[in-house]
Amino acid sequence: MSTPKLSVLASVYRGEPYLAAYCLELEKQTLFSELEVIFVCNEPSASERKLVNSFQDKYPSQVQVLEVPREPLGVSWNRAWTAAHAPLLAIWNIDDRRLPDSLERQVAAMNQHGWALCFGDYISVPAYGEEHGVRRKTPAYSPAYFARAFAQGGAFWVLRRDIAREIGYFDEQFRVAADMDLSFRIAANKLPMGRVDGVLGYFTDAEQGLSTRAGGQEAVLERTAVQLRYGIFDKVRRDLLPAARRFRLSEFQNFGQWRPMTEALPNYAAFLRLRKPLWLLGYARAAMRSLLARLGLLNWLHQKLDREL
Repeated sequence: MSTPKLSVLASVYRGEPYLAAYCLELEKQTLFSELEVIFVCNEPSASERKLVNSFQDKYPSQVQVLEVPREPLGVSWNRAWTAAHAPLLAIWNIDDRRLPDSLERQVAAMNQHGWALCFGDYISVPAYGEEHGVRRKTPAYSPAYFARAFAQGGAFWVLRRDIAREIGYFDEQFRVAADMDLSFRIAANKLPMGRVDGVLGYFTDAEQGLSTRAGGQEAVLERTAVQLRYGIFDKVRRDLLPAARRFRLSEFQNFGQWRPMTEALPNYAAFLRLRKPLWLLGYARAAMRSLLARLGLLNWLHQKLDREL
């Protein structure tokens, strides 16, 4: 095929229950004939290898299959990113499902507006294949808000491939929060993002899902480290500060190499200095959270507001 419009990045690890359905979902995309699909298979089983190779045999000009030892998700995404031929990239986990026109809508919006990243609403479901769940309403892009909140999630992104020249790739030291970190890096550089209207797909929010089983305390710790890196000092978990500071926050890792944050954000030191007063706001926020927790209201408010206080 000629140069594809979009490359889909798909990391696979113990994904046999989803792979056959995932390939069918790909074929349903209205943009499928103009897609490239890159599978990065971590320690694939014989069945996984057979499934992806059969799909590659069916569409030899559209499908790449890369076999690797087990590696963090960000490493696999970076590997697929550099193998991609299209100017736009889609993050699509194999345990999530997309509406058939979602990629076409996002590509059209990216081409029209020149965004660095496109996102949209999705429905969080408790199990793969279900369609009834909680709609996650993503806000319109605001540089100030997105510099402080991971407001769009990472499961239904379309990215511009060339932003890596300016801000780098996913930070490979993070196992869970690599997409959150890249989102803040884009926002800190004031690169434009945008949302498309309508639902994009169904996010499998189950403890054993490929996208969520690495969560829990590790996710909270990495989120704290990312907040420290980008000066979101009022939101950090103070009890996790010593552990979070063990990450190399003034550097990010791409392809096993450490790069200074100044490569991605030249005014990094001044960027953090401007945000130092947020530490004081953080003390007040922590005191409020402690009071609400003692009153038994903290979890209720989180559910009511659909965000963390």
